[in-house]
Amino acid sequence: MKPRSASNMFAAACVAAASAAHALPLTDRASFELFTGSAIGTQGTYRDSFHEPVDGGAMDFNKLAFDDVYRHGYSAGAEFDYSVDSNFTAFARAAYSQLDGMNREVGSFNGVDGHLPINARFGDADSRELDVGARYMFAAGEKWRPFLGGGIGMTRLSSTSALVSEPGGAPTTRVELGRESTEMVERVETGLEFSPLHNLDLRLTAAASHIQSGRPSGDPNLALLGLDEDNRSVVRGHWDFPAEIGAVWHF
Repeated sequence: MKPRSASNMFAAACVAAASAAHALPLTDRASFELFTGSAIGTQGTYRDSFHEPVDGGAMDFNKLAFDDVYRHGYSAGAEFDYSVDSNFTAFARAAYSQLDGMNREVGSFNGVDGHLPINARFGDADSRELDVGARYMFAAGEKWRPFLGGGIGMTRLSSTSALVSEPGGAPTTRVELGRESTEMVERVETGLEFSPLHNLDLRLTAAASHIQSGRPSGDPNLALLGLDEDNRSVVRGHWDFPAEIGAVWHF
C-alpha cells in the first residue's frame, strides 16, 4: 500500500472514530453522585447468652449482638452512573463507613462475693467498599422518580478488638475478635430521586447490604468474651441497613 493511501486511510479512520465518539451521547448519559449517611442497624450476633457453672459459682454471659458493641458512625462516598436508557442505569460506587466501639457489660461471675461484672471496651472499626450494580428508575422524565437497584462488590473490613476485664476488674486484656480481611458484599436498594434543577438531582436511598464472613482471629483470650478461639460466630456474615442522601450532577 502506498504511504499516501495509508495516511489517507488513517486520517479517515480518525475522523470516523471522532464522529462515533461525538455521536455517543456520553454527556447526556453520565452523572456523578456524592453521598453521605449512616447505617440504621445491623442484623447479626457474636453469640447468644449462656450460663456456665464453674468452681465457686457460675459464669453468665449476655447475648452479644453487633449493635450492642458498635454505634454506627457516618458513611460517605461517590458514585459514577451511566444511563443505558431512560429507565435503566449502571453504576460503580466507592464508600467508607465508620463504626464507633462502645463499653459493654458482656457477662458476670456470680459466686460467694456476689455479682462481679465482666466489662469490655470495644475499639473503633471501619470498612472501605467498592461495588458495581444497576438501578431501574420508574416514572422516567418526571421530577419525582422512585427506583430499585442492586449491586455486588468487595469490602475491606478492619480488624476488630476489645479490652476485656477480669470479673470485677478494669478492662486490661486486649482480645482480637476478627482480623483485617477483604470480603464479598451484596447490596439491594430502593429510594426516591428528585430533580430541582435541570442538571442536579437529590437522591434518598434505603439499602440492605449483606457482608460475607471475615477471618477468625484465633486469639485464645476470646474465652474472656465467652467465645472459643475457633468459634466462627465472631466473624459470621451479617446485614447492614444504610440510609443515604446524595447530590447527583449530570454532565
